[in-house]
Amino acid sequence: MFRSLILSACLVGVALGLAMTAFQAVGTSPIILAAEQYESPEPVVHHTDHASHDHGEQAGGHQHGDDAWAPADGAERLFFTTISNVFAGIGFAAILLVLMNQLRERGRIAPKAHQGLLLGALGFLAVFVAPSIGLPPEIPGASAAALELRQSWWVVTVACAATGLGVLFLATGWKRLLGVPLLIAPQFFVPSHEGAVFANPDPEAVLALTELHHRFIWASGLANLGFWLLAGVLCALVLKRLSDTGRLSDANASA
Repeated sequence: MFRSLILSACLVGVALGLAMTAFQAVGTSPIILAAEQYESPEPVVHHTDHASHDHGEQAGGHQHGDDAWAPADGAERLFFTTISNVFAGIGFAAILLVLMNQLRERGRIAPKAHQGLLLGALGFLAVFVAPSIGLPPEIPGASAAALELRQSWWVVTVACAATGLGVLFLATGWKRLLGVPLLIAPQFFVPSHEGAVFANPDPEAVLALTELHHRFIWASGLANLGFWLLAGVLCALVLKRLSDTGRLSDANASA
């Protein structure tokens, strides 16, 4: 059973990674490229159409730090983005498949597409919406609290949100209410940043970055929603296939 689930997670993860890359290419990547033009604290030349600006010409003078490395724009950047999305897809698919299989064995769900959509939506709430309430997705040039604090808070928030949603949907009676504090508690300890929202001191650049930031939050939300709904459906269909072919039941019986 374990081998079948892992192989299935790899296949689903590849599909999810490619889909997420496509979502980002349409939604978030153009916004990131536009925002990167304003990362420099020097005054920038403003363009009416950010998307028409040739970011490739700016790449040579664009510095993230003396020792920082970033993939070059174009094929290299697309390649590393796709690889990271595939690995993330494999990890999340593995978690979903194991969770779905545990619920299936206990008779709580049937591996069907609509059940997959529900679990995918819950994953979206736990992994994207809950952290975004306290720390919305950021564009290049945004000022933020220390990275280590934000990462630790993100992990704790996702764990609390996942546990809280699980209690709300799986517990019975008054015990469901125990999930509410888990959903709310992390929002009281959000890492804060003092000072300007954006590092660029140019007021016109700040206005442009603010608009891009709002667009980025919505684009990120839609991309992640598509990712999680697709993940839920694919995992449900794969689990149904494994169950129908006896790969899960036979393994459980032999165990």
